[in-house]
Amino acid sequence: MSTQLGKVLSIILVERFGTVVEKVGTSLYQYGSAPLLHIKKRTELPLSKLKESLAILIKYQLVTFVPNQNENLANYCIKPDKVLLMLRYPKYINLIKKKFGDASEMIIEEYLLRSYIPASEALIKIHERLSKNNENNVSFGQLKNEFIALINAKYLIKLPHNEQEDKPVPKLVLNEKDMHILPPIDVNLLVKAKAGEQVVFPDKDIYWQINFDRFHQDMRDKIIFTAFTKKFDENAGEVVKMLLQQMYIRTEPWADVSNPIPILEIKDMVKKQKNLSQLNAVFDQYINVIEQDQSNLIRKAGNGTFQIHLKEAFTQFTWEVVEQCVMEKFDTKAARIFRLVRLKKYIEPDMIQQLAMIPAKEAKRLTYQLLEENFLHIQELRKAAVGGSGPNKSFTLFHINLDLIVRMLLELCYKALFNVMTRRNHEKITNKRIIDKKQRVETIALGMRAQGAAEEQLTEIEEMITPPEREILEKIDRTMKKFNTVELEIDDTIFLIEMYLMYR
Repeated sequence: MSTQLGKVLSIILVERFGTVVEKVGTSLYQYGSAPLLHIKKRTELPLSKLKESLAILIKYQLVTFVPNQNENLANYCIKPDKVLLMLRYPKYINLIKKKFGDASEMIIEEYLLRSYIPASEALIKIHERLSKNNENNVSFGQLKNEFIALINAKYLIKLPHNEQEDKPVPKLVLNEKDMHILPPIDVNLLVKAKAGEQVVFPDKDIYWQINFDRFHQDMRDKIIFTAFTKKFDENAGEVVKMLLQQMYIRTEPWADVSNPIPILEIKDMVKKQKNLSQLNAVFDQYINVIEQDQSNLIRKAGNGTFQIHLKEAFTQFTWEVVEQCVMEKFDTKAARIFRLVRLKKYIEPDMIQQLAMIPAKEAKRLTYQLLEENFLHIQELRKAAVGGSGPNKSFTLFHINLDLIVRMLLELCYKALFNVMTRRNHEKITNKRIIDKKQRVETIALGMRAQGAAEEQLTEIEEMITPPEREILEKIDRTMKKFNTVELEIDDTIFLIEMYLMYR
């Protein structure tokens, strides 16, 4: 169990739900699965508060429950990975906005805020928000089409339902074929409900939720696309994107290796797109370059077909991340030694000094520094046909255990994430007075503007914040943006490491 991850989860729960819910979540993380009374004993919370906290955590699918041994009580268990996903909510919203537009973005945002809700109820709430923002040009029919598009693209799936209602502890199940059946949305009933009439929606008992797995497929594909675009150019990125699109037609999305993909299909797709005429002229050369790349993303499968090797690709991406970490933590010489050990798999200390082209004393220092920081590992072997023990009777080989390094880097990411979030909260608390003043002034100005106040009055209100205070606020704003950017970048690294561990 990761101590650093526990600290990050604690901050996330406090920021989103408050200290009481955080106390329950932390207890479940530290002590593991437990029934209600055990949690009450550990947290010392009133039973009503404890039940309310568990209900909130279950609603947002951060806690699951299973029947106890006697099947009359439930054991509650927290899902740390689901809590950590809350940091990615801005990424999910941005992804949908770029792919589908503003209306779909609001649908996803509504479901991230509420966890699950019937389709008709969600569409009414979104239409009300659009009306408040003076965006009345979006009709219920358009919102319905956007909602159906998100279901067809598998970004929204049905919530599991209780299979046996007579059981004390519910068992939630959902057939995979029922996950994407379209809901019976009646536009006329939505219009009547918006007008204030009492209506009963046909889908009132059908709840929908976010399919995080689908978002992660897009994020995984984006990593591959970005890697090849940066390494070669946009044409190479487009070829890789088309290969991934064709993979989904023939293969399960999370398979290690795809089924064979005919390269002629990709070539036909390129020909049909007018903006890729340059790529069409040199298509075969790009395929050869991508095939020969050290990431080993695609390999020939025979008869003009290729297979996508996602497991191999993410292993190579992870090696590159680890090498970059070594370079930033130490220097280029240490990175050279690391690459040498990776190339040779097992190597003696003397060979490192000879092949790395670094002075012997410095090579030895860097090698043992990498060993101390767990980027290198050693294995001692006894010499054949030699009795006794001691340095003359055995020799040492340096090697790299990628799994151990990856897990260590994951811990470092959690630690960095905790430090960033703690520092950001410290900045907010330190500058609370001036931030609150800014919010009060903005609220007053917004209210006056809604009442049609003159520009002179609005200027007077804005001048309540003095020039020195504005400078401080600008500095705080820049600092907060940096913290948010760092948080998202750390999460990118965590996601890549998770992909490696999943495919391993």
